Amino acid sequence: MENAIGTKFMVMMTGINTREQQKAALSLANALRLRGTMSVFALRTGSLFAKIFTERGYEVLNVPCFPESNSFFANIIRTLKLQSYVQEVMKILEIKSISAVIGFGGMSAYPILDAATKMNKVKLFLIDENLVVSKCNTNFMKKADRIYFPFEAMQEHIDYEFYKKSFVAGIPVDREVLKAEPAEFQTTKRKLVVLSCKKDPKDINSTVRELVTKYPELTRDFYIIQETGDREIAAVQRFYDANKIDHTCEMFFENRGVYFKAADMVIARPDSDVISELIALKKPAIYLPLPVDKDPYQKHNAVFMAKKSMGYIVEDVKSANPGVRLRKLYSFLNSYVKNDFNMKKNMAELDFENSANRLADDIEKILKSGK
Repeated sequence: MENAIGTKFMVMMTGINTREQQKAALSLANALRLRGTMSVFALRTGSLFAKIFTERGYEVLNVPCFPESNSFFANIIRTLKLQSYVQEVMKILEIKSISAVIGFGGMSAYPILDAATKMNKVKLFLIDENLVVSKCNTNFMKKADRIYFPFEAMQEHIDYEFYKKSFVAGIPVDREVLKAEPAEFQTTKRKLVVLSCKKDPKDINSTVRELVTKYPELTRDFYIIQETGDREIAAVQRFYDANKIDHTCEMFFENRGVYFKAADMVIARPDSDVISELIALKKPAIYLPLPVDKDPYQKHNAVFMAKKSMGYIVEDVKSANPGVRLRKLYSFLNSYVKNDFNMKKNMAELDFENSANRLADDIEKILKSGK
């Protein structure tokens, strides 16, 4: 655990419901701690991330579970319970001497953000990591002291009132990823890293199998390094072994930086943490977003990366003919070499490696000035 030089301010981080939000929050908390600002994490009861934060030396508070869905009944419950939740949170903010609340977009943050707006001395910061502002953060943009966006493109479509208090800082990246030593593989081939991820891994696994079956010449050029889950790893391993394909197959990389740094090309879902790590490490990727009904953010992230020439997008199986989809994948894998330099140059301009420090510097400046 890294120690701060005394504690200047206490901030509360909340709305952390996904792995992407957890990683960004922890990276920011570490940067703030080095400046003397300590973080308390307000998580809904039973959160899987509580252990991660406590192991890093942070206090975790359990807050009442606020419904995340947009169903009719969830809206009723939120309306009925909001007032009592807000009163409870205001007492916590007072007791803990919280100077600022930092919301990461999850609906569980709603009563905490609302409580912050009712306390004059508590600053409100909103952080979004995707190309679309979360519904929870949208509700509090007017009352926020600062809104942090990952990309300048997000400022182009907001009111001037919000633009004045917005700040483009990128997405905080785990320093363990940045400092990782690249994995070594005994091969002269280009290295293709495939992230099946936890959201619907079967689609990516089957897509890659179909790809190398239809275009076996790819395996002459690429050494495949694949991450997949416990339910899929045996089937993936059998396929590669049966077809004598050079590969390494593992069950969820502990530190993706080890493999990203070794990669020539990556195939992955365009989650915000994956995008931020690849931008920071300047690695091009082919993004396979989930359908919008399964994830409202991935498609927007992937389209942005493709438009800015920092990666490629291949539509999900519901939106594209399977044959066309495989041809696009094959074409991108063969053509990335021509665009590799420009892609890395475009990513270098974003400088995501220092996102956590930029956020921490700005938060500290506002807390010190009181403005």
